[in-house]
Amino acid sequence: MQQIEQNVSRLVAAYEQARRDNAALQAEIKQKDDELFNLRSEIKQTQTELRNLQIAHALIVDSPQRTKAKKHIRSIMADIDRTIDVLKR
Repeated sequence: MQQIEQNVSRLVAAYEQARRDNAALQAEIKQKDDELFNLRSEIKQTQTELRNLQIAHALIVDSPQRTKAKKHIRSIMADIDRTIDVLKR
């Protein structure tokens, strides 16, 4: 009978330890998820900054890309102007 009580006590202790380990692991998962979210946000921001720098570089450096970019911007501006004219009517 005493051996059964000891085994039950060990089983309860092991269960409690597993619960503590599980809680710690869940907290670590939450922390890693938060880190991952922040890193993905940082990547998106860095990609946006890179794209903006590439556009700025294309507009500054005299190149075929600059000419193409300017034409594209003029086209977009013309589309916007036409849309504004239509909305004014």
